[in-house]
Amino acid sequence: MVNHSIRITGIVNGVLQLSDNGITNVDPGDTVTWSISPNSGVASITGIVDNSQIDIFNPDPAVQGNGSWMGTVNSSIARGSEENYTINYTTSSNEAGTFDPKIKVNPLMN
Repeated sequence: MVNHSIRITGIVNGVLQLSDNGITNVDPGDTVTWSISPNSGVASITGIVDNSQIDIFNPDPAVQGNGSWMGTVNSSIARGSEENYTINYTTSSNEAGTFDPKIKVNPLMN
């Protein structure tokens, strides 16, 4: 199992800039960690919401002691699945925002 570390590096025209360009390729059981780079314009992550129909994360992402968030990809998720999820955040100027990146579950290798 692999940990995929995603850094929020900025905001351009209301769109979060992520270190993985908004698409994370995972395997079932992998973990995903979201953190904020200094001077990104993002003050905090206020939630990571799995609004998909296939339950991408199990357990759901939760805040860690250092302000980052971590979630585990559902170990029984079908390979080849892909879904959006939502990052809720607050900007440095105290405005609320949302962004919908994508999780792609790697297909089985032949």
